[in-house]
Amino acid sequence: MSESGLLRIGEFSRATWLSIKALRAYHESGLLVPAEVDPSSGYRSYSASQLTDAAVIRRLRQLDMPLESIRQVLDARDPAVTKKILAEHGAAMEQRLTDMQRSIDDLYTAVAEPIMHTPVLRRMEPARTILAVDGVSSEAEFEGVAGRVCQSIIDAARVSGAVIDGPFGGCYPPLLDDDSQQFTLFAPIKRPQLLPRRCVDEGVRIGELPAVEVAVLAHRGDQSTLADSYRSLGAWVAAQAEPADQPVREMYLVTADDTDDVDQHCTEICWPLRPAVP
Repeated sequence: MSESGLLRIGEFSRATWLSIKALRAYHESGLLVPAEVDPSSGYRSYSASQLTDAAVIRRLRQLDMPLESIRQVLDARDPAVTKKILAEHGAAMEQRLTDMQRSIDDLYTAVAEPIMHTPVLRRMEPARTILAVDGVSSEAEFEGVAGRVCQSIIDAARVSGAVIDGPFGGCYPPLLDDDSQQFTLFAPIKRPQLLPRRCVDEGVRIGELPAVEVAVLAHRGDQSTLADSYRSLGAWVAAQAEPADQPVREMYLVTADDTDDVDQHCTEICWPLRPAVP
């Protein structure tokens, strides 16, 4: 412990079994704010009294309790409040288990039924010039990241004079891990334009999508069932074609920017294929 009676973040991490990454996240969210932050170095330090709060956070996170509920426990410091919140969380977990059981039962039931509910089409995608941004995002953060990226692309088109020539899309290689997805979000344009330095600094680039034959499945509705459509298309590709070594493309034909009716949203999943052998 330092002369000030504080633990530096590394020492506090070891004492609490909370990672430094988690402690930084809890600081940013206001859940566990360090007792001191060095103004010159930014180093975080914690008091010994915060060890208890850290232990409470860790144990409640082990129960998958949302941060906002944990915040209520810490703010109240009242056993009655803690009991109430734990009971509410337990009920929510029971419902999640019930829903998960139903979902798994539905998946196994579907094994004996035709997997395709939407027809798969084969078509040639022409080569396209695109305005694009590459990145990595978690699933939880992707919606917000995608919104900012698309706005950057729109701004780049406006200031450069590029003419957007079709719906926005995205390219998605296999997952890096369970928590992160590489992506390239893009908009097709009629012809290349010189991008201002500001746009380049924001990550926007001119690129080319190669021509390729794809298997296409139109996913309709919100994103909550997108994985089901991927599974269906993957099964079709496995049975009917040979996949090419290229990222799967998504084309966002109808989005929340076009209509508030979620049932009308439409994403085309385009799975690149190797040319058929004559």
